[in-house]
Amino acid sequence: MTEKNVLIKSWADPITGACPVAEILRTLGGKHGPRILHCLTEGELHFLELTRAIDGISRKVLTDQLKDFEEQGLILRSPKNDARQRVGYSLTAKGDALCGVFGQLYDWSQYYR
Repeated sequence: MTEKNVLIKSWADPITGACPVAEILRTLGGKHGPRILHCLTEGELHFLELTRAIDGISRKVLTDQLKDFEEQGLILRSPKNDARQRVGYSLTAKGDALCGVFGQLYDWSQYYR
């Protein structure tokens, strides 16, 4: 077995054989997932603020993605006690750590593009 094959094999989960990197990419949920998380690096945003910040995203897609991120522990949903019944979204520590990786990907893309 070559050194390259050993390196690739070591990425596989020893029990399931799944690739954790592929799982993370699926977690991001398509083209809007990273953009949503990036917007939240600036701090808590309300649903409408997120809708306005991300061009081309439908309310349904945003709602579904926010629910997925909340279930995965990447964001925190905070209902507000005001007359408009707004909800704020912010990153958890887990989501913030993932956004740090995005910065590295951005740097890589700028260097190799």
